[in-house]
Amino acid sequence: MELKEGMYVRSRLGIGKIIKVDEDDVTIDFSNITIVLPISNTNIYKTSYNIVDLIKKDDILLGNDGKMYQCWKIYKGYVFTYSKNKEGQTITLVDYQINRVLTKEQFESMAYKVGD
Repeated sequence: MELKEGMYVRSRLGIGKIIKVDEDDVTIDFSNITIVLPISNTNIYKTSYNIVDLIKKDDILLGNDGKMYQCWKIYKGYVFTYSKNKEGQTITLVDYQINRVLTKEQFESMAYKVGD
């Protein structure tokens, strides 16, 4: 796996952007925290220069418009969401419209289960 500065990574900690690559580890900015991770397949699952390539079904997206969206599917570089506009059309997002991503795994690990 070739890692370069400026690439986005999907890791066990979510999706972040590489800011520095050393021989054995990589420094990743996760929007609110910067973490140094050892380079391995258990820490970094996938890389790309386009954040849309790393988004999966059911990830939560914060758009540049301040609204939250849930990914329904990805097709040809577009993220299709469950949200609809006033005309009832499915809202689609491209890379420059996405501000932050909360992966399904992050969401589930932070969730509090109510009841039994």
